[in-house]
Amino acid sequence: MKITAQLALSQMKVNKKRTIAGIFAIALATSLITTVMCFVTSANKMLTDFLGSDYGEYGEYGGAYSLMLAIPALLLGLLIAAMSITVISNIFSASANRRIQEFGILKCVGATGRQIRASVIYESLWLSLTAIPLGLIAGTILGYISVKFTGHFISDINDAAKKIIMRPFTFSLPFHISVWTYLFAGVFSFCIVLFSAYRPAKKVGKFTAIQCVKGIGAGTVLKEIQVKDSFIQKIFGCESAIAYKNMKRNKYGYKATIRALSLGILLFLLTGGLSGQAKEFQEWMTPKSKEMMVDYSSNYDIEVNAKTGKEERKISRPVTSDQYNEITQKLEKYGIDVYGVGADTFTYNALLDKNTLTEDMLQVPKFSDDNRETRTEIVSVDDELYKKLCDRAGAEYGSILLLNTYQYNDNGEYVSIKPFKDDVTQISLINAANEKNTLTIGGILEQSDLKEYGFWEMTPYPVRIVVPDADARSFDWFSMPSDEDDYTEYARSVMDEYFPIVAEDSYVEQGYTVRIARTDAMAKMLNIAIVLVEIVMYGFVILLVLMGFTSVISTLTTNIRIRSREFAVLKSVGMTNKSLCRMLYSESVFCVLNALVPGVILGIAIPLLINLSIRKAFPVLYHIPWATLFCGIFVLIGIVFFITRTEIHKIRDKSIIDEIRMDII
Repeated sequence: MKITAQLALSQMKVNKKRTIAGIFAIALATSLITTVMCFVTSANKMLTDFLGSDYGEYGEYGGAYSLMLAIPALLLGLLIAAMSITVISNIFSASANRRIQEFGILKCVGATGRQIRASVIYESLWLSLTAIPLGLIAGTILGYISVKFTGHFISDINDAAKKIIMRPFTFSLPFHISVWTYLFAGVFSFCIVLFSAYRPAKKVGKFTAIQCVKGIGAGTVLKEIQVKDSFIQKIFGCESAIAYKNMKRNKYGYKATIRALSLGILLFLLTGGLSGQAKEFQEWMTPKSKEMMVDYSSNYDIEVNAKTGKEERKISRPVTSDQYNEITQKLEKYGIDVYGVGADTFTYNALLDKNTLTEDMLQVPKFSDDNRETRTEIVSVDDELYKKLCDRAGAEYGSILLLNTYQYNDNGEYVSIKPFKDDVTQISLINAANEKNTLTIGGILEQSDLKEYGFWEMTPYPVRIVVPDADARSFDWFSMPSDEDDYTEYARSVMDEYFPIVAEDSYVEQGYTVRIARTDAMAKMLNIAIVLVEIVMYGFVILLVLMGFTSVISTLTTNIRIRSREFAVLKSVGMTNKSLCRMLYSESVFCVLNALVPGVILGIAIPLLINLSIRKAFPVLYHIPWATLFCGIFVLIGIVFFITRTEIHKIRDKSIIDEIRMDII
């Protein structure tokens, strides 16, 4: 074994407290990373079992599901890495500072700077051998607990689904790990440890033997610089001026403290920012109507047309016009008014003629592909509603109606426009086989004409056409019964005639699903999933906050303790304990102020960057969480002052001569 490795090992045995602190910090970081990986692999297993192995590549929502896994995992991984590097680096810096005279003696007897660096690196390797396996075990246990806790919310979703969906599908979140889980967590943690140890090792390797013997360590490199402090001295006193000079001439010694405080502010802002976006998303999803909805939806298969090579979606069990009209009539026998709205969004695209489009529509980004094709919704309605729509449009019965209204999401904000000019007379449709069908428009409807619930204003389809006698992939029947429970049972019996239940969990095999509930109840089921993501996110953020507080406590404590000789010298020239307190409190305030700039910038930038991707799909904007920001600043100042006060009480009664002599010998 190399002498540097033996030296590092012996120092670990001698300084047991520091060794335990290092093992704890590395194990904690590893456990958090492992927990995240366990949760991601388990969630991916759940979605793969339900949606298939290609859920992230195909389907309308597969990408959204992938995003829900990838973004939190990436975000938490980066936060864990940043916080871990700060904490572990502080531990190695403290270790190097306390051993600085030892390094000086080693250099006096012939040790090189490379060997000194190697000693610090070997210390990190020895710690990793113990800490990383412990972290993997702890992370597995914590991951298992997290998955099981999350499973209770999955059960709530399943219970809600059983009340709403006639043929409910059951989500199951099994605890799932793989070799890649441990391999990634172990390698990632090891890289963090090496990166954290490298910088302190590099610093101590640069100092000369004389500097080390004198006690000028990596954290106490003082520079003779001129600092303009007259303003600070006049306003805040001499002690604050000294504190300001100390920070300016010893920037490296305060960097760790400022970094830890910045991460604390970052976590507060991140939590507040993501929470605000989640609330906005929930509000956007909550329907404004309380109508009962009987909802039918068919599965579909994705194929590639052999003739054209275009992707097409084949509807498994479309509902015909005869079927949805019969169902409407049977539902009305309950004694209430019922109307139905359905759609087919898969069969056709529209070939747009720019001469028929409004200037507003031409300004919409990427509303068509390179072939001038755009997404199209063929709207189906029952006979009674169709007659009303014809009357409102001033069109003859049997006419094709154009819904000349389009609301799209422009980077988080609603924009409502009329896509077509009022004189449009024809719309050309094309399918995956390149078969064209030109339709003559018999009437035009504006959004004000669409009084019934079900004509969603927010839609991804610029072209919406009401066609009589059309098959539909999905169809909704709306009503306002006085007794919702009784009507639900009746509606279930009606739908069971047309779409009988064979068995639970047979959504894919059956080819369709049926839901019966109030529209807000259906949204509630989805909101449970959002709340679940929030809880998981907050759980990890709380752990990171605790880790951040540990980092703040560690850096502040170390920064004060390694300066015992400096404080003794100040006392020897007449500084009182009261003045020393004021100086250290001033340093704490300056540290918080310096930490605000990077902490606030990153705390605003990260949620904003996340929002930039979210707002492309949903009208959700980011707002700066001012209350969370001020709360975070208040908490951090309180922690800093408490730690400073505690350490002051420990050093105020120490002998001046003993403190000076201790660092010289």
